[in-house]
Amino acid sequence: MNVTLVSCWFANSYGLYSDGLRQALERKLGGEVAVVASNCGCTDPAEIRREFQDQRCDFFVLPNLGYWKSTSPLKYSLRRAIRQVLYRARAKRYLSHARGADVMHFMQTLNATGFVTLYNWLRLPSTAARVVTVHELDPHQVDQPDTNRVYNTADRIIVHAEEMKTDLVKLGVRADLIDIIEQGVAIGPLPEGPRSGILYYGGHRLTGNKGFDTLLDAMKTVKARLGAGCPRLTIYGYYGMEAPDFAVKMVAERGLTDVVLWRDWLRLPDAVKEYAQAQLLVVPFTGSFAGLPAGLALANGVPVIGTKRAGLPEHLGPLGQWIEENDAAGLAAQIVRLLGDPAERERLARAGRERAERVLSWDVVAEKTLRSYEAALRNKRESAGRPAAAAV
Repeated sequence: MNVTLVSCWFANSYGLYSDGLRQALERKLGGEVAVVASNCGCTDPAEIRREFQDQRCDFFVLPNLGYWKSTSPLKYSLRRAIRQVLYRARAKRYLSHARGADVMHFMQTLNATGFVTLYNWLRLPSTAARVVTVHELDPHQVDQPDTNRVYNTADRIIVHAEEMKTDLVKLGVRADLIDIIEQGVAIGPLPEGPRSGILYYGGHRLTGNKGFDTLLDAMKTVKARLGAGCPRLTIYGYYGMEAPDFAVKMVAERGLTDVVLWRDWLRLPDAVKEYAQAQLLVVPFTGSFAGLPAGLALANGVPVIGTKRAGLPEHLGPLGQWIEENDAAGLAAQIVRLLGDPAERERLARAGRERAERVLSWDVVAEKTLRSYEAALRNKRESAGRPAAAAV
């Protein structure tokens, strides 16, 4: 089976997913999995500095035009038309760089690998079976829900959580096309030695649905209860090379400057070092996706406190220490409880590691993905001549 991935290939969370999957697929298939990528226009530090997962990638550069919904109907229509032209050209390039593939697997994120590009990619002819992993929905498809029917021309769709599957079905996507496959994680040696502090993953942008304000309110309560024994809170993510000014101000307003350590953008090996030393991971997300930090936590023996959102139930299973959304008091109580119960932390660490090996290792995820590819190939054979979707 010849496989080509169409994906973000920068050294960020999406690139980590694609690279981890590629390596595992290569182990299973016994041959090289190709990668086609382009500049995405997300302004992530890894993109700005052209930091790739590695150089084994068929990379090209084309202009990007970010989504912006003008209040002027004329400007909105013009911008929409220009985006359509730009991203159709990109979709054609993706297809031309992947001739000979049996399966093309498109990782949908934003801009260069966003919905408008995907839409055109699905509408253009190809002999390959086409699989789509939907990492996130972009504003275009949310504003124009009828366009989401184009997913039904894919041969298989992969999501990481029931939450995303539900959203897609509401938008008119066939449920029988969708497979739920978790975010994978590399399984290294289980860290040993003393641990201290709390880890928080801020995602691609430290705003909106990451529960950051809830976390800080909870930590203010924890500090008041524990005093000098308050743990350090380490904050990291892909939101920039320096802590955002608004976030530093929020920390200062709650009197937490002395307990917060900003680690900002981290490469995977450095992130793993942080997990190897942490007592807890806290992810009070109300949206987005937290499968990456959840998997890293389980693989490295770190108990996780979080909401039942953002893919956490699928990744943590029965091991999640659950809180309600926006519940700072509940989060503070869970933090204090687990910090004061080393035996429970040890139990969760052992069970989490076992779950990571059994459910989340890249080899397990690759096996599930190959089954999805096989279903896509069957669907491709059975659906020749399927009518195209309506215009975007």
